[in-house]
Amino acid sequence: MEVSRVRKLIGIAAVGLLAFAAVHPQGPTLAAAPDGAAIYASKCVSCHKADGKGGGPFPALAGNAGVTAKDPSAMIAETVKGKGLMPAYGGKLSNAEIAAVLTYVRSSWGNNASAITEAQVAAAK
Repeated sequence: MEVSRVRKLIGIAAVGLLAFAAVHPQGPTLAAAPDGAAIYASKCVSCHKADGKGGGPFPALAGNAGVTAKDPSAMIAETVKGKGLMPAYGGKLSNAEIAAVLTYVRSSWGNNASAITEAQVAAAK
């Protein structure tokens, strides 16, 4: 390729980068991760309560062995597909949102269990 054409292409690329920088001064950004606590507050708190203790037909999530199990697949499947009074959230929330809210539940109210990944949620669908 001749030198003048290379210089022209470099100039065009530089103009594009300057235009991008003017519109996005911080550079490219990643989407914010879903907020598990906020999702819990909007979707789960009415049944499982703010303290995770549930009540009536709704089980406690605080101190629940199923919530803190080493293998969380049953909890994930129940959240994705629903079970009994538990609605199915697989079609209502994204994999990232389900992972975030389940991670929140597994680490709240004294629970101390590993995080849930989007891949684990996807595998349950």
